[in-house]
Amino acid sequence: MTVSDRAAAILIGAFATSAYLLAGLGLTTDYDYDGRLAAALLAGRWWLDAAPPWLNELLPCGEGRFCIVLPPLPAVLALPLAAFVSTSVAQVIASRVAGGASAGVLYYGLRAYGAPRLHALVGALLSAFGTTLFFSSVDGRAWYAAHAASMLFLAAAFAVAARGGAGPLVGALLGISALARLPVAAAAPALALLAARRRALPYRRALLGVVLGILPFGLIYVAYNVARWGTPLDVGYARLTQDDVFFNHGLFSPLYLPRQLYAMFLAPPDLVGGTPFFLRPRWEGMSLFLTTPAFLWVFAGLRRMRRDVAVAAIVAAAGLALLPDVLYATTGFQQFGYRRSIDAQPFLVALALCGDGLARGGWQRWPSALFLAANVASLAMNIYATIAITRFGYWQ
Repeated sequence: MTVSDRAAAILIGAFATSAYLLAGLGLTTDYDYDGRLAAALLAGRWWLDAAPPWLNELLPCGEGRFCIVLPPLPAVLALPLAAFVSTSVAQVIASRVAGGASAGVLYYGLRAYGAPRLHALVGALLSAFGTTLFFSSVDGRAWYAAHAASMLFLAAAFAVAARGGAGPLVGALLGISALARLPVAAAAPALALLAARRRALPYRRALLGVVLGILPFGLIYVAYNVARWGTPLDVGYARLTQDDVFFNHGLFSPLYLPRQLYAMFLAPPDLVGGTPFFLRPRWEGMSLFLTTPAFLWVFAGLRRMRRDVAVAAIVAAAGLALLPDVLYATTGFQQFGYRRSIDAQPFLVALALCGDGLARGGWQRWPSALFLAANVASLAMNIYATIAITRFGYWQ
């Protein structure tokens, strides 16, 4: 009996979620911004009434009120748990569930994109266990939980666009994703192109639909800014980084590009003797291609973009989603790998699969042995790092 793509996606998502929850068993976080905000929302407040000294991304936003600089989606996902467990537990469980469930959604999206079942399965497992999403979701501190929450809805937006779904639905899912990670909204024009190509629609019509879908969530975020800061502008980050040495050219600048490219392409791990965990991740960043060797096939995928509009669309989606990140002042520490790559992860995975399996005549039946070996190496690296960091604190 053949299992449908939808059933397979549910099974993959359930497996990955279970593995994420098991990997994080007994682990919580001190950086429970989202869990605290979830508890506040249940009490009818959009602010916190206390600011512990270790939560340095809380800013005063009224008399006796403190607001979180980060966008609110992870707190919303933690709401069902916040009434029953501690704020830190609610946050990390929501992070692990979102990160794990994204594997099933991505599988469904890759199948809609055209990848054969085995390729799509390899891509889903790569995303779940062979990238920094695994560590980030399991650790679950607020910055990482934002990536996990965003990834779930970003993968869904990709799946709907790849299946030729309605533009407003693509935009709505992308808008929800952006309520965790703002840069992903920049992928809207590219996802509109993918949806237009799949539905044989004029591009302008598809783009209008995507924009209309995003718009309500943009308005929600504007209203949230007004409530927090008294202005529709997102001034929280500017206030937080004032006089910070890393932000000497503002929040965004082309002058930050060298440090971002170094972290993304070249930054190595540290070699530390006298311990079985001799290869230690560098918390300020580590090369995306050392962290996930399978992403080297992204460069092979780039060669397909001139002949295939769908490939060009995911290249554009990845580039647009990463553009705000590579112009930002800091590389994303603390982290394992280059965590901001998660803002483009569905597209990077799809592009790597194209680089290995998509030929002029269509998809190859099987992934290549070398690509599978790179996937195994990616899984080994990320499982190793997750155990070393979360269980032994091995982090340089």
